[in-house]
Amino acid sequence: MKKFNVYDLPRTSQSQAKVGAPVAKKNLRTGDLVFFNTLGTGISHAGIYIGDNQFAHSSSSKGVRISKLTETYYKDRYITARRVVDEKSYHKMMN
Repeated sequence: MKKFNVYDLPRTSQSQAKVGAPVAKKNLRTGDLVFFNTLGTGISHAGIYIGDNQFAHSSSSKGVRISKLTETYYKDRYITARRVVDEKSYHKMMN
């Protein structure tokens, strides 16, 4: 992530959800972090938004996966999103 000027991203999803700028679900763009409450105890899972209502994330049982935010499981557990990539780095990443 340092390639895109993202430094010191915390290790846990709960801590990551406190950095960067909040983003409304309707304004998500590639590279935004999306957060979910999968354990019923607050933010416990994160993914990277990749466009088309999809995000990449890692599952301990299934490995790296691409899922849709519209899937009932994730739709019901979605909490927030954060933008941690600055504008200049975003354009660099997309080119």
